[in-house]
Amino acid sequence: MHATQKRFVEQRFGAKEWYGRGQRGRHTLKEFSFEGSEFVEWTLERVERDEHTKPTAIHAMWRHDEAGNELLAVDVFECVSVKAAHDQLIETLGEMESAAVERRSGKNAIGDVSFGLNDTMVLFARSNLVVLFRNAGRTVVKVGAIARSFDKMLERRLESERKR
Repeated sequence: MHATQKRFVEQRFGAKEWYGRGQRGRHTLKEFSFEGSEFVEWTLERVERDEHTKPTAIHAMWRHDEAGNELLAVDVFECVSVKAAHDQLIETLGEMESAAVERRSGKNAIGDVSFGLNDTMVLFARSNLVVLFRNAGRTVVKVGAIARSFDKMLERRLESERKR
């Protein structure tokens, strides 16, 4: 991303308020993978781990109905640190073409910092991970509750790692 665009994205989304700060300190998750049971009533159709990108990206497609009209694309970027995750978050925000994307805050916000577009796209960072939920099928699926439950699962994994 060009430096001018990066500064614009940082300013637009108030990066000074959240950049480099995570709720779990320096604890990170390594070797993230989907097990296939993360989302109740959803079937993991395919998953691809791309270790040739920096950061490593895990792309997953989930199906809710047999016809494949309700699809959910979930991308997880596994970064080396909270700051690297926030850099990836800024990069991902810069790639979005909608001016309607907003920062989500308050006690119901997902992750350490999150953004959304209505209830059809959620982008958030939790520790060293950046997660993007978006619709991928013909039928629009509300992604907020699904993203929230996934974030809670990430929090449990981080807590488990912290205790080790």
